[in-house]
Amino acid sequence: MIKEFDNIAIMSGDRNITYKQLLDYINLFAEQAPLPPNGGEPRTAENLSKTIIFSENREGWLYAFYSVWQNRGIAVPVDASSMVDDVAYILRDCEPSVIWTSREKQPVIEDALKVTGQSVKVLVIDDFETVTPHPRGRKTEIEDENIFVKDNHDPALIIYTSGTTGSPKGVVLSYANLYANMYSVTYDVPIFNSERRTIILLPLHHILPLVGTVILPILGGGGVAICPSMSGPDIMDTLTRGKIAIFVGVPRLWQTLFNGIKKKIDERAATRMMFNLCAKVGSKKLSRKVFDAVHQKMGGHLAYCVSGGASLDKEIGEGLRTLGITMLEGYGMSETAPIISFTRPGDVIPGCVGLPMSTVTVKIVNDEICVKGPNVMLGYYNRPEETAQVIDSEGFVHTGDLGFIDELGRIHITGRSKEIIVLSNGKNVQPNEIEYKLEKYDDKVKEVAVTQNGDLLCAIIVPQEEWARNMTDAEIEEALKRQVIEPYNSSVVNYKKIKSIFVYHGELPRTKLDKLQRFKLKDILTPSDSPMGGGKTPSNLNAKVEKNLPDGSSLPPVEESEEALGWVYPLLKQYIEKEKKMEINPTDNLETDLAFDSLDCVSLQGFVEQTFGIEIKADAFMKFKNVQAIADHIAKLSDGSEISDAEDINWHSILAGDSSNLELPSGSLVTTSETLFKSFLKVHNRLEIKGKENIPTNGNYIIAPNHQSFLDGQISVAGLDNNALRNTYYYATENHVRGSVVLYFANRLNIVRMERSNLKNSILKLGEVLKRGKNIVIFPEGRRTDDGKVGEFKKTFAILSKELQVPILPVRISGGFEAMPRGSKFPNTHKITVEYLKPVMPSSDETYDEISEKVREAIVKG
Repeated sequence: MIKEFDNIAIMSGDRNITYKQLLDYINLFAEQAPLPPNGGEPRTAENLSKTIIFSENREGWLYAFYSVWQNRGIAVPVDASSMVDDVAYILRDCEPSVIWTSREKQPVIEDALKVTGQSVKVLVIDDFETVTPHPRGRKTEIEDENIFVKDNHDPALIIYTSGTTGSPKGVVLSYANLYANMYSVTYDVPIFNSERRTIILLPLHHILPLVGTVILPILGGGGVAICPSMSGPDIMDTLTRGKIAIFVGVPRLWQTLFNGIKKKIDERAATRMMFNLCAKVGSKKLSRKVFDAVHQKMGGHLAYCVSGGASLDKEIGEGLRTLGITMLEGYGMSETAPIISFTRPGDVIPGCVGLPMSTVTVKIVNDEICVKGPNVMLGYYNRPEETAQVIDSEGFVHTGDLGFIDELGRIHITGRSKEIIVLSNGKNVQPNEIEYKLEKYDDKVKEVAVTQNGDLLCAIIVPQEEWARNMTDAEIEEALKRQVIEPYNSSVVNYKKIKSIFVYHGELPRTKLDKLQRFKLKDILTPSDSPMGGGKTPSNLNAKVEKNLPDGSSLPPVEESEEALGWVYPLLKQYIEKEKKMEINPTDNLETDLAFDSLDCVSLQGFVEQTFGIEIKADAFMKFKNVQAIADHIAKLSDGSEISDAEDINWHSILAGDSSNLELPSGSLVTTSETLFKSFLKVHNRLEIKGKENIPTNGNYIIAPNHQSFLDGQISVAGLDNNALRNTYYYATENHVRGSVVLYFANRLNIVRMERSNLKNSILKLGEVLKRGKNIVIFPEGRRTDDGKVGEFKKTFAILSKELQVPILPVRISGGFEAMPRGSKFPNTHKITVEYLKPVMPSSDETYDEISEKVREAIVKG
């Protein structure tokens, strides 16, 4: 364990804390909260002093935690997002002697203490976290290593988890329980060691991140780096600066990571081919070499990624392995501190949770996985009856999970028998707890059953018959949403919120002992031919109430046209539906309808940045009214109509990035095509070219013509010589460049195709054209005129000009609209004139709007 005191134990922002400093801080924190002795009585969870730690992840969290062990007390980590009632429940249940909290969370603690009427010493982490501690006057317990041993059965930790009664239960874990986990992954299978630093990312009140990112790496000597947030940039920065070797996460995180990488891979045929090749070959060495850029972006030091908390999708596991990422999947529960089994390096099978720990015995009883070993908890705090229901007379924990053991002893999970709902983000939800709270509204609610509908919590509500007598189902739903669900949702953490409701007329399925038959609840949510009745889809909380006609029928829903929704919405819709595996509507709210959490927003942030080149902070997405509002915001930023005032976009930073790897068209047919086309126009349309003296002879430029007809691409460059033509590119929308044949010729005519599904890459390609000293033709109006007049200008050309300091060559085209108006398939003989105006060089103090308007005025005035 701890050998080198000068090694870094904690990296937190700009602070690097050595093991020596860590031990000094542990003593400092321990001195603030000396715990009363237990008077020589047996060291049990009931008679040892308990300390609550209620804070967001931070450096001082670790000091507070280890200081509890220094004083031989029991640490009780509490979810930092808990509401007052949740904290009050734990205060009453464990009766702590001390509470460590952050300044930010202090008001919640104070309110909870008022609710319980308890008098408990409250210490604020902020007051001691960064002060200079005195050198150790005594050794710490973890330094002496006299408590963290395999035969120390003193209680060390209470982790609160939901129970079958609907209220949280305290899982009491001993030092021996925790040691069994540590022995398994440091000595038995050397995953954690003094050479491997671990990232702290997940909330530390969960047993998985507490053991996997605090206890194992600190006591193992490798140390930790604290990630300041769940955002992608913070994660990548921490991985790089911390030289992270072990990355512990939940399935949703790995899904977000893989989907982001795979999207980039799928953009190019060459990388798609290499990915498929690596998948077939199955060589880690080849995969790491091929996808070295991916590993370097993740810091370049990752040895293992660990997934736990919920089942990892097999496709994600296989995909990460194809990238050369070693993903170890663990299986466990709070009651086993937490590991039961894990995949060993070199024996990773996606969809399998690996071999049990060597000290653990596993057996299958009626398809249920049962576990016995030194990792099994001491019991539930003050709940001997519930402990006996989980741990049988032989000492086996009945996990409630269904599965089998293969011929090599590996565990495979096939399902769950317990009532607890496990969401894809790893959060456990006890439905009884929510049902109890909703049934308190007994003037409107007769009974409730909470179930999982996709990845949403759905409440099946039987309304009070008298209250609902003269109301339609739509009116009942609306009243329940506003008068029951909204008040409940405002009082609980996000993952416990009800996202959809279903009004049910009848009796919920129950046993003779009045217990809900939860396996029958899905039948209620199916169409009306179900034996349990039902008849319609659960209602989203933001859905509009149907307006019933006098005859009892309802008006059909109003469907907005694709054009009215805009071009961004379909892309956003496709992404969200793929991520959430559910149909969405423009009016859906991310939080209340689609169950978005902070990690979903981080994933959405990455999608928007990669697809549209727009930087929107993850926490800003929840502020939008609905999906359509987000799409409208992105569209306005993307087409330039709000760019000058948008703080979300840093075009200077985007265009300054390295885009040299982007492939550009070849342009092999440009001069031939233009020569033939110009000859035709001179004869057929008496093409006249003016202002050739204004065409720059040195350096490159942006050609900005007004857009009159389909002919304008060729007309706008009619005054250029062959050398300039070969070095000129055209910017065209994907609507005009479709099909394999057109794409073939577009590449040879120097056409840069704007892809709305990857706008950022399109802008980067334009920037790369100009960086290479080439010219580019951009139509500022974005579309052809409808009446021959010059329309409003977008700002793409102004952004490129200002940020890359390239002059703009305004071009005025006249007669093109008359020669080939919209709908024409062949030009008539109307005269066409193209005039090159004086170049415009933007100054640093001009806005994009001002540059754009200056060019437009020049073209209008001629």
